[in-house]
Amino acid sequence: MKNKIKGLLKTEGKPRMVFDNFDFEILANIILPNHRNSDMHWIAQFMTFDRFPSHHLDDNKPLVSHVNSFDNKEYLLTEMELQTDKSNFCTLVMRILVEFFPCMRHLKSVVDEHIPHRYNYRYFLL
Repeated sequence: MKNKIKGLLKTEGKPRMVFDNFDFEILANIILPNHRNSDMHWIAQFMTFDRFPSHHLDDNKPLVSHVNSFDNKEYLLTEMELQTDKSNFCTLVMRILVEFFPCMRHLKSVVDEHIPHRYNYRYFLL
């Protein structure tokens, strides 16, 4: 496992540890010496890697000084990005149709199983 993590550090970038706590209470209907209210505090953690480089971004100030100076046209999708999104949504709808409508199940072989993207290992094989 240690070698696997070392390999990932070389190929995937900086690691990030993520912690999330979950607090809840279990109330007993009848309180007995061995059966009381319980106050639970759980924590989940996992390690992930930065798939998108962000070291060049400034964490000390916002990108724009005022919302009025934010220029929408700089951040809107290009025509090519819109076409890609449309194609991806069509793929998702086709997956739903072939899964939930028996009359369309014969089309399952022509529906993409995975939408290609640059962080998918199959993308590099194309």
